[in-house]
Amino acid sequence: MALAGVCRGTARGLLSAAAEPALAVGCLQLVRGLATGTGAAAAAAAGEGEQPTHVFDDGGDIVGTYTPVTKRLWQQRYKWTDDKLAAAAPRDPAAQLVKPPKLTTVVYPFSSDEVLREHYKNPWNTVRIARVLEDLDSLAGFVAYEHCDDGDPATRPPLLVTATVEAIQLSSSQLSLQHDMAMRGRVAWTGTSSMDIRMELEQGGKQQLTALFTFVARDALSGKPFAINSLEPQSQQDRELFEQRLRINQERKAARKRSAGSGSGGKLQHVSAEAERWAEQLLAAAKTKRDLPALADANLLLMDDTSLENTFTCQPQQRNMHGRIFGGFLMRRAFELAHSTAYLFAGCRPRTGKRGRPPSPVDQITFQRAVNVGDLIKFKSRVTRAWALPDQPGQGVVHLQVEASVTQPERLSSEVTNTMNFLFQVDLRCDAAGHFIPPKQVLPSTEQQALEVAALFGPGGRKQSIAPAAGSRGRGAP
Repeated sequence: MALAGVCRGTARGLLSAAAEPALAVGCLQLVRGLATGTGAAAAAAAGEGEQPTHVFDDGGDIVGTYTPVTKRLWQQRYKWTDDKLAAAAPRDPAAQLVKPPKLTTVVYPFSSDEVLREHYKNPWNTVRIARVLEDLDSLAGFVAYEHCDDGDPATRPPLLVTATVEAIQLSSSQLSLQHDMAMRGRVAWTGTSSMDIRMELEQGGKQQLTALFTFVARDALSGKPFAINSLEPQSQQDRELFEQRLRINQERKAARKRSAGSGSGGKLQHVSAEAERWAEQLLAAAKTKRDLPALADANLLLMDDTSLENTFTCQPQQRNMHGRIFGGFLMRRAFELAHSTAYLFAGCRPRTGKRGRPPSPVDQITFQRAVNVGDLIKFKSRVTRAWALPDQPGQGVVHLQVEASVTQPERLSSEVTNTMNFLFQVDLRCDAAGHFIPPKQVLPSTEQQALEVAALFGPGGRKQSIAPAAGSRGRGAP
């Protein structure tokens, strides 16, 4: 099916009729006459005395601060209320299906839809990447939901929760609002109650983005693990991707067991003895900077001095299909806070692309617990490391971490809900003689921060290969 100009029929019909379904988000007639109804009809379709989780406007759109893509994807799934879930029969774990991967595509007709362009425009007249992150989460959730569907309207569907987002690779520093764009997703691997969704974004005939989302399935009423349909890879590429994801998930499971056996509950980073010594050197340099600021290297900066915070109460307009706060919204807020932090740190507008190499603007995101409507949530960002690119004069990279915490002042408690890592490329500033000034070297302020940095950039760290080797950061720091 052609990706552009798909404007006939309903979105439900398009999604179910083709091997490679497409949903053109710029065609408003796609959302008319859905089986679930719109506006007052949606409430009536939900059943006597029942109300849907969201409110629909007179045009049939879900009311809330969502992108057009998210609204249309959610409308395809809008048929379950709390009462219907409670009345539905549970699924028989022994009756799970075996399904092939199914590619689902969403089309962005930017070239012909001015209203759609306005929804996704940033101040520099390119695509607002943070909005794309929202849509990635929405489409990945839609793909996961479709795979879990057993075709029986009388059985209860699972509650699907985003667990992690692996590195989101962008091959360009910006996406154009003048050319159409297509987002695709398919199931890459399934376990007993979890699955990996492979996401891609195409524009101008080129693959611009790849991402990997992991979802876990829970029973919508009990919260217990929910057995999902198995995946049957079809092509050689499908089988290779399935085996790769199987190995990665086995390694993750083993790591969780080791963490649980250590008694730390996963709150502390576990690093090698060499990386621990590297972290101790960072702390020693930080102590000098803190205790003797007039004598310490002026190019050193404490991590806490790079931090920005944003605290707000989560509103109903930000909830997802299950009444919790939408994970894509949390990613958007974290990404844009990280962007602002990098902007203040580098003194120039950060970019999501690294010239000459595929970048990873989103390094890794973990979702530790759900965020509810009414929760007081605090986002705290900080620069963890920055360096000049040796093969690209005048260019540098800033790595940041954003931690989201739900705070309950009445209970004097605060619990981390999300940890998100981001990378941005920046232009280096010049001194009076025209020489490039290397980025300030960031030092951890606490032992926990030092171990986190060591786990990323120290000996054997996950990101050691992309940052300068220890000892090359300049005077006073490893």
